[in-house]
Amino acid sequence: MASAAPRGEGFLTLLRKKNFLLLWLAQLISMTVLNASNYALISLIQQDTGSTTLIGLAIICFSLPAVIFGAPAGVFVDHRNKKRVLFYSNWLRAIASVGFVLSLLWDHTQLIPIYLLTFLISGIGQFFTPAEGATIPMMVSENELMPALSLFQVTFMLSTALGYILFAPLLLLFLPTVTLLNLRITPVEMLYFLIAILYGVCAILISAIPTKNFVMPRRRSTTTSELTAESLGVLENVWHEMVQAWTFIRRRPMLFESVIQLSFAGVLLLVIGQLAAPIVTRLLGLPSTSMAFVFAPAGVGLVLSSIFMPRLITLLGKSRMVIIGCVALALMIILLPLLTLLAHALEQRGLQVSTWLVVVVGLVMFLAGVAINFINIPANTDMQERTPEWIKGRVLALQLVIYNTASIPIVLLIGGITDHFTLPTMLYLLAICVVAFGLWGLFYEHKPHRREHEAEEERVGTREVVDEIIS
Repeated sequence: MASAAPRGEGFLTLLRKKNFLLLWLAQLISMTVLNASNYALISLIQQDTGSTTLIGLAIICFSLPAVIFGAPAGVFVDHRNKKRVLFYSNWLRAIASVGFVLSLLWDHTQLIPIYLLTFLISGIGQFFTPAEGATIPMMVSENELMPALSLFQVTFMLSTALGYILFAPLLLLFLPTVTLLNLRITPVEMLYFLIAILYGVCAILISAIPTKNFVMPRRRSTTTSELTAESLGVLENVWHEMVQAWTFIRRRPMLFESVIQLSFAGVLLLVIGQLAAPIVTRLLGLPSTSMAFVFAPAGVGLVLSSIFMPRLITLLGKSRMVIIGCVALALMIILLPLLTLLAHALEQRGLQVSTWLVVVVGLVMFLAGVAINFINIPANTDMQERTPEWIKGRVLALQLVIYNTASIPIVLLIGGITDHFTLPTMLYLLAICVVAFGLWGLFYEHKPHRREHEAEEERVGTREVVDEIIS
């Protein structure tokens, strides 16, 4: 009971600090408009092409930079002025967002410039995120660091909900189409122009923080040649450290299972984002701008179910949670096309059920969000518990690389199947894959001598990896 109060008080105390408040607002605004931009991109492609494959390519464009630039960007940020990185990354994203507006005004149907700009904005974001994370300890005391990190994690979830569920969907629905100097300006162009302005606001917020707040105590000054040599040395070591993390994970079957399950849950969220537009347009017969009917309930389910997940993990255990989540999610996926068939049959008999269909599909998506948390949170908790602090950063980074790398072929495959076959066929196949993955986890964990092997690796493997790192 004592720990709950300080956390809330810590949040309020942190937000009363002007410099920390400026940094927090910059994160909230930048992450919200980034998610709004991704939502608008998916909506635009669905509206112009109706191609699930092209939507998948868009998702890859804002996921691939994490694979390519994630680790090198962290190394770069470690040796650069954090304020400059934050300031210029926001201005560069503002300029790229203006490029979106110009590209759409020039030719609404040309997707290659849009893909390139999306990749560029996401690539710039790979530098903003680690710079922001490294700045947080400079803004708070040691005792305030934990609530500060917790607040930024909560803000990350909040900005996702604001961008995908409120900001972009509402603006796309209610902004008018206007004509200015013989140019037809649609809500999408207006949204991206507003996004550019808000990125500029974030840059101004960062510039308002005194430079002295971005400086950590240093033992001595470092020359440019030393800094360059150090950066190159760390970059050369990135691949070696990833190999060490992979070796550590593979020697621990239970940790390997958790990493794969967590990556699978992340890919499922991308798949929902990819199929949201086809579900809305093909199954429900609504315009693509109504994707919030899919995103919002699933997002609410994810957030609300997080509250009681720790108790369920204690009650049911990780293995049961994951298999229950897989079976429940597969059931929700199968219900989507079946509900549509039922609605069509009832309408042929003269019953108007279109409104009720939207409501029921919203409920199904809410339960799907809860089901994904049955996989995501137990796997994440188990991964954290099984990873010692001395290698946790590398394990977490490698998990993100695995997740982003695996998502690329899966997103492309799902897009191709959806476009060349029917959406119900894709949903049935996806449900089968989810159940198969749950059964794989159950078999993998209860494979003979699996736990004995895990215990032996804990005694022997850790020492071997430590010796390798020291050498």
